[in-house]
Amino acid sequence: MEGRKIKQGELTGFYGLVEKVGNKIPNPVFMFMGLFVITFFASIILAKMGVSAVHPSTGKVIKVVSLLDSKQIATLLKDSGRIWMTFAPLLTVPICTLGLAISNRSGLLEVCLKAAGETKSQWLLTMIVAFIGVNANLVGDAAFVIFPPLMAILFKSVNRNPLGGLFLGFASVSCGFGANLLMGSADASLAGLTEAAARTYDTSYTANPAMGWYFLFASTFVLTVVLAWINIKVIEPKLAKTGLAADSGNKDIVEYEGMNPEQKRSAFKALWAFIGVFAVVALLCLPGMPFAAPKNGTIATGFLFKCIPTLIMFMFFVPGYVYGKSIGTIKRFKDTIPMMEEEMKSLSSFFVVCFFASQFIYIFGTSKIAMIIAIGCGKFLVSLGLPQAALLGAFVIVVGFINLFMTGASGKWALISTMFVPMLMIAGINPAAVQVAYRMGDGLTNNIAPTLPYLAVIMGYAQSYDTRAKTGTVMAYMLPYTLICGLVWILFLVAWVLLDLPMGPGYNALL
Repeated sequence: MEGRKIKQGELTGFYGLVEKVGNKIPNPVFMFMGLFVITFFASIILAKMGVSAVHPSTGKVIKVVSLLDSKQIATLLKDSGRIWMTFAPLLTVPICTLGLAISNRSGLLEVCLKAAGETKSQWLLTMIVAFIGVNANLVGDAAFVIFPPLMAILFKSVNRNPLGGLFLGFASVSCGFGANLLMGSADASLAGLTEAAARTYDTSYTANPAMGWYFLFASTFVLTVVLAWINIKVIEPKLAKTGLAADSGNKDIVEYEGMNPEQKRSAFKALWAFIGVFAVVALLCLPGMPFAAPKNGTIATGFLFKCIPTLIMFMFFVPGYVYGKSIGTIKRFKDTIPMMEEEMKSLSSFFVVCFFASQFIYIFGTSKIAMIIAIGCGKFLVSLGLPQAALLGAFVIVVGFINLFMTGASGKWALISTMFVPMLMIAGINPAAVQVAYRMGDGLTNNIAPTLPYLAVIMGYAQSYDTRAKTGTVMAYMLPYTLICGLVWILFLVAWVLLDLPMGPGYNALL
């Protein structure tokens, strides 16, 4: 009997099932709508049942508040606009995006990626590719499309298997999405959501984009080494053994185009501008200046880290503008306006999701359901007797699994942060460490997530080098990156927590 005919591009087996399940997941807007309705009716039922819990810190009895109350309904309708406009991510992400727009659209970020082609030493080249890929999340999702095929051409031009470059480029951008030397709009977005979730348990908690920076900074170098080792010791030997894309060298080689002299000069000017921004910030930290340490405090407790979104904007705007003026992509200052307008258009869906997410988070907190669930789960976790570092490691794995079906970082965090942040706070873990663990899990499975739209793009590039590179093949070559990086990175996180190292300036791993 003839089996079902497989359509071109259709996933089969386990990954076919994952694809079908993933396609059933609705748009985040519909998810938040559904959660809003569920929370509304659940508050009515649970309030009538008299559900309550004792706050572990204050000893106060927390009762579920029914949302079927004229005052509650009137307040929500009156304040829905304010709730949306003051939603923490909307206070940080747009301003960061304005600066990023100039670096991105002037060509500065693209030419920085090209810097990887300046060396042909196997280990050094591989390390540079991995390093840039890990940091490429500053470009956002564009890195998934730009970086991997560029690295395939780079590897081919130095007589290495182009699929080795393609796979390394994709894996480093994907797995490295949770690490970076610098803070970006993702840090600002997630910090806003983390703060909103943390305040359902502790109304005084304040988050900022730099709260996990120390760990993410160090993770950049750990992931760079691990990714390069995997590529040289596992992936490329496997490619050589199977012969995948082995004959690509017989085709016409498209030589990798590194930075031309004009781009180098312009990039050098941008580097000095970048250094200049940091120099100005350093001067502003001197006594009597805006970022100086307050009385009986430190610079970290002053205004410096409260201004991170604005500083991020300048950090990208100034070097991007200098590069654009030098290279010619920016003729006059007013040319930056269309750049920012175009970049802001990419946030349209983000604004819509934020409206529904903000309304859900508001009623979830108002109903006290989030607090009662967090208290119950926190007590359960504590009763298990697991070390706090082990809880964080387990959380990374949970997030990585969820990411297989829902790859949007901000939308996913808006959904699950309301549960996990307060829960882990009760277990004694700082939200800064929780957010770091989230970023790890969110990145580690990007490259094997069937629901990631860029997987299809990578498939297309892979098949241009060898038609045998089907979905299962790409998955098989991606799994070592996820599994090995995941193991090493989680162990690194556990060690970091056990050594009681700060996650970021002013933020310890544990409360």
